[in-house]
Amino acid sequence: MSAHSRRMFATVVRREQVDLALACHLIAAEAGPETNPVETTRALDALAATAAPLLAAQSAAARGSDGATDPGADAGGGTLTGLDLRGAAEALRESLGEQSGFAGQESDYDDVRASLLPDVLRRRHGLPILLSVVWLEVARRLGIPAYAVGLPGHVIVAVGSPHENVLVDPFAGGQIMTVHDAAARVRAAGTAFTRAHLTPMSPEDLLARVLGNIRVLAARTDVPRTRLWAVELSLLLPHHPVALRRERGELRVRLGDFLGGARDLANFADAVSTVEPAAAAAARQAATAARARLN
Repeated sequence: MSAHSRRMFATVVRREQVDLALACHLIAAEAGPETNPVETTRALDALAATAAPLLAAQSAAARGSDGATDPGADAGGGTLTGLDLRGAAEALRESLGEQSGFAGQESDYDDVRASLLPDVLRRRHGLPILLSVVWLEVARRLGIPAYAVGLPGHVIVAVGSPHENVLVDPFAGGQIMTVHDAAARVRAAGTAFTRAHLTPMSPEDLLARVLGNIRVLAARTDVPRTRLWAVELSLLLPHHPVALRRERGELRVRLGDFLGGARDLANFADAVSTVEPAAAAAARQAATAARARLN
């Protein structure tokens, strides 16, 4: 962790075109010795180079199957349709899932490394959302349109556009899903399925979810310092819940930063005093108690 990586993260997440790979790399920089983001870029470039011949073969097969060459079906055109979308998804599945071995394991849900992109690239497994980032970054390098879909508790990838796409599950090695499969997963999470569940995730939402996963794991395993840096990075996103100020304040107090924690708790109280007076009163009381511990 460094002030430089924090400043860079704050800059990257506010750009019009967010560099997801760089943002995820900078999240990982909080967890250990800072590494060069060029290494992450090179790893993703290598994966794209490996997938390129498979994509070319799938594209050639698709053109041959309909007896014509569609200029808009070229991977760089961003207008893949029909067999081309399926072929692109299959090429990525074969390259990333079968050949490179990217997939998820149940143990990943208890390991913070599964939320850190450099570790996911090295270990070839991680949480669904980080595996989806790998797919998105490789697809982008190949000119394949793709976006993340945030199902409840499970992020997947749509290859194509919101109007025409092929759904894949990177956690399952890139297994192709139907809309019915996605709906069943949503219902299994206790939620009624609507088409809104297939809406593209914004980069900010995706990064907030990555950091949220780290916060939840750190809370469950009682690692307050990890939870604190995940909260602090979340606060650098353009939009964030005001409750994060209270969470940071409570964590600072727990870790001995009584004055900083008291400031956060007071700021939270000021922000919610009109809409949540009880929560504001409790936060002010906690801030007073934190300041008292300085004496």
